[in-house]
Amino acid sequence: MKQKIKEVVYYLYCLIVILLSAVGLIIYKLGYWVLDKWGLLSMDEIVFHLKVPLEGTSTDMIVEGINSCVPMACLVFLFMIVLAIGMRKKKLNAYLCLFLISGLCVNAGLQSLNRVYIELEIEDYLLRQNEESTFIQDNYVDPRSVQITFPEQKRNLIYIFLESMETTYMSSDEGGAFEENCIPELTALAKENTSFSNAALLGGASSISGTTWTMAGLFAQTSGLPLKVSAEGDEINATLGNNDFFSLTAYNIQDILHENGYKQCFLLGSDATFGGRRAYFDSHGECEIWDYLTAKEEGKIPEDYYVWWGYEDEKLFSYAQEKLLELSASEQPFNLTLLTVDTHFEDGYVCELCQNEFGDNQYANVMACSSRQVQAFIEWIRQQEFYENTTIVLCGDHLTMDSDFCTELDVDDYQRTVYNAFLNLPDELEVSYERTHNRKFTTMDMFPTTVSALGATIEGNKLALGTSLFSTEQTIIEEYGLEYVNQELKRNSIFYDLLLNDIDY
Repeated sequence: MKQKIKEVVYYLYCLIVILLSAVGLIIYKLGYWVLDKWGLLSMDEIVFHLKVPLEGTSTDMIVEGINSCVPMACLVFLFMIVLAIGMRKKKLNAYLCLFLISGLCVNAGLQSLNRVYIELEIEDYLLRQNEESTFIQDNYVDPRSVQITFPEQKRNLIYIFLESMETTYMSSDEGGAFEENCIPELTALAKENTSFSNAALLGGASSISGTTWTMAGLFAQTSGLPLKVSAEGDEINATLGNNDFFSLTAYNIQDILHENGYKQCFLLGSDATFGGRRAYFDSHGECEIWDYLTAKEEGKIPEDYYVWWGYEDEKLFSYAQEKLLELSASEQPFNLTLLTVDTHFEDGYVCELCQNEFGDNQYANVMACSSRQVQAFIEWIRQQEFYENTTIVLCGDHLTMDSDFCTELDVDDYQRTVYNAFLNLPDELEVSYERTHNRKFTTMDMFPTTVSALGATIEGNKLALGTSLFSTEQTIIEEYGLEYVNQELKRNSIFYDLLLNDIDY
């Protein structure tokens, strides 16, 4: 009887330490994979995505995450089982060996967690949650209380969010940081049209706290606000998971255009549910959503078609042409918003149009391909009848989160910025070098700047936290400084929570 009890205790011990070892190794490998692939993420983004639907996440990333941590854990798991069985007659040695292996694995897991804790600045994030700021409240200009006057003949809007597009990818003589220009066509579009810059050469917008991932970038550029949630509570609406609504009180450009009779569509090549995008665009201005799921429903792609995040940008621009012809056939002015995806990290998606200008540098090849596709799409638009009365805005959604594309740049004091270009502006809009260059601004300023680009006048030239860059008014970071604004936006704001939760402040 005692022998059986000893056997049970031994195998129970073996099971516990083997499981601990496997978990420790999984945490160790997963932690380093997260930092390698996702180390440029902010805690705001991580917390946000824990609270919104993850449907539509790229399966490639999920598979890569599993492959990074499971195989080694399985090997150690099997090795320890064999060791436990083989040494069952020498239980003391087995106890010690398994304990040491387990201790090493658990310690490795803890070390990995500690590194993640430090590099993602989790402590700083938690501290900021307990600090109250009135900065947003003090500087917020409610778009509903501002007089916005559109011209009698309203201009159409085509707004293209370019995934992870930076001016950094240009050559240094153009204002970028690379020896060779990865995006020559986009560079030409910025030079030949209107592009706002933080420098004397081509530059762009600062990606500030709460605007550094795709949904946050979309939110910032359409509402003039950062996207921020706290680790505690549920500042994202409880119904967001059911795709019902998302921050109705944060009045945005879709609301403004809807009030002025615009027909609107948001077109993207992934599942719009991911990250709350469907909920957000469904909540504002009666905006049609045409995404990966729509493409399948309408028979544009086979039911089992899936690449990257859904379908590639080559198809996106093709469907956008069809949608533009449909929208322009109506007497209503229209707003077509696009979101590209091929240039998403890590390393982007190599489509059939991609070339090999940059050898083994896949991400540079994908960026170059995206630049050519955007140029071709713009050229097609210019040949259409509706172009004469259409403003086109090109803007990156945020800085790239690719783990190594910009990390080895040998450039001192270079500030990476988000790309922008405004095409076919109304004749009466005043544009000068002084207003477009050496400006300090964020992607939140795109909200009122885009409204101005349609020929509308904005009382005071400010909406939400954004300032129209076509005006002489100071932006919030020209007035307060980038570092100060960043710190204030990281702090808790009761006023902001009311806005996000649709409570009448």
